[in-house]
Amino acid sequence: NKSNKIIKNTSLYNVYEGKNIGINKKAYALRFVLQDQNKTLDDKTINKIMNNLIQNFEVKLEAEIRK
Repeated sequence: NKSNKIIKNTSLYNVYEGKNIGINKKAYALRFVLQDQNKTLDDKTINKIMNNLIQNFEVKLEAEIRK
């Protein structure tokens, strides 16, 4: 998968629990570092990768993505 080669790093930088998001829920803030060794990434490529990540979080983890 090409996305796996472009995603160089991921990190969790914030976890929030509180009344603003509902009982028994947590909000996670994630950071993704994307880099292609062969070319500069364009918006179309970045958006495709991020949309794929979002879809996987929603389907496989039943996450609710704030947009």
